Amino acid sequence: MKKSITLFSLLAVFILLSSNTFAQSGNSMANGQFSLQGMLTNATGTPIADGQHSLTANVYSSGGQVVFTETDNITTSKGLFSTMIGANGTGGAKLNVTPGGNYQLGVSVDGGTELSPKISLASALSALTANLAANADSVGGFTVATSGSAKANTLLVLNNAGKIDSSVLSGGLVTSINGMTGPVNILGGGNLGVTTNGNTVNLSFTGSGGGLNLPFSQTLNLATGTGFSLTNSLAGSAATFANTGLGAALNATSMTGSAISASSAGSLTGAATIDIANSGGTALNAVSTTGTGAVVTLKNLSSNASAQLLSAANSTGSNVLDVLANGQTTINSSVSNALNVTSSAGTAISATGTAASDAVLKLQNMSSSTSANLVTALNSTGGTALSVAGNGQTTINSTVSNALNVTSSAGTAINATGTASSDAILKVQNMSASSGANLVSALNSTGTAVLTVAGNGQTTINSASGDALSITSAAGANALSLNGGLKITGGAAGTGTINSGSLTTTITNALAKTNSIILVTVSGAAAAVAVPVQVSSQANGSFVVSAITSLLGLTGNVNFSYLIINQ
Repeated sequence: MKKSITLFSLLAVFILLSSNTFAQSGNSMANGQFSLQGMLTNATGTPIADGQHSLTANVYSSGGQVVFTETDNITTSKGLFSTMIGANGTGGAKLNVTPGGNYQLGVSVDGGTELSPKISLASALSALTANLAANADSVGGFTVATSGSAKANTLLVLNNAGKIDSSVLSGGLVTSINGMTGPVNILGGGNLGVTTNGNTVNLSFTGSGGGLNLPFSQTLNLATGTGFSLTNSLAGSAATFANTGLGAALNATSMTGSAISASSAGSLTGAATIDIANSGGTALNAVSTTGTGAVVTLKNLSSNASAQLLSAANSTGSNVLDVLANGQTTINSSVSNALNVTSSAGTAISATGTAASDAVLKLQNMSSSTSANLVTALNSTGGTALSVAGNGQTTINSTVSNALNVTSSAGTAINATGTASSDAILKVQNMSASSGANLVSALNSTGTAVLTVAGNGQTTINSASGDALSITSAAGANALSLNGGLKITGGAAGTGTINSGSLTTTITNALAKTNSIILVTVSGAAAAVAVPVQVSSQANGSFVVSAITSLLGLTGNVNFSYLIINQ
């Protein structure tokens, strides 16, 4: 106790009794008594322990000599005490003072060192009663003041109305805190520390964290401004949220507007506007209940071309996802599936481009392996439906009809170009053993087959108008070269009969022209001797076949075949 109570821990409060009180105790004032009240605290401002303590009061003359000493036993409650000084001096002495003299009061507690500075009593104590009676609404008697540090000891003076006299409160004395009077303690909690320096109270957070008691909940109604703001002018993070458990490190909810708005004006390369770390569970979980608003919106206001909207790094610090401010996105993966996109409704990926000279979607596999694919598409069972190798070799597998369906509303639907001199530009192979399996089947707009190439090579051409097959060759080259027989059926080819007893027959065929070349061969005759025939006349749509028998009539029918060749 002797060492714990200092000048700054004693709040000495002198309440000078009103004129009514002194009138009732005039004898005691004649004997030189006055009331001393106050509060005793330790070095941190906490009231000393309740109970009995000894208090020694020394009255000093203007020359500094002790003219009166009194030691009383006082009882404190929350540091507060009250005692009368002047009647119980050493050896039974009474306090006697000279009117007009200057006196000082020194106080020590429990035998400790006397507190300093001393309290000045400017007027004679013996004149107190007369002055109070003459000045009913003023302090009167003597002036109570402090010397040295004005904040070391504080003196409250009551006027005759029993109220604090504001004329002596030049130091701006606080008389209540939030309506509380008397001993009010300001205590810290967690890592919130409380320190004092004179009449200044400092609140500060100390340690590595935990300054706030959690959970913490607060509702603010702010028309404008920011409810919570953290600013770091150095290179570190202004705020870090980490949760090593299963919950969310940060949970932000907004009914309207942005729940979290982050902006960074720093020029440090690689510095993130938001840095979130979580050793378990989801690092960031964003949920939106608005149908038209984005769940997360990122905007980088930097004019730097390399400014990033989003940068994600793996456990080794390598970037796995980079989104620049212009939208350019880079994905790096050390394992399979650098990008896995799943959609339960609609299009999983929609790519749109407006550049006339560039690709909407560009793929490049940097692997030197010959089996590295640019594209691999699987069906619902996991089978490969489409694969595009790094060298461009493309394989399409289909479990239903139309393994490849190509439609073009303008221009060429498929354009095949090759530079290899010893290989086909387009190669078609049907692996089916069925005799009806086609290599090529081409349909017109009505769905009718106009070109069919069977698996054995048999080719059929059908035309609803014009030339079914038109072959053109440069001069000096064969337009058509056949290795094997030629069979022509239907249309330009047909058969006829010259009946016995007649030398001619007329054949009607729309392909016959006046300048057509018509070849006729006899295929059978009744007579043993072959009968020569000739086309004797022809017109558009018909021609006449005659038997050359100038002397003899036919003894039987003559059958023949014909071929019409138009120039």
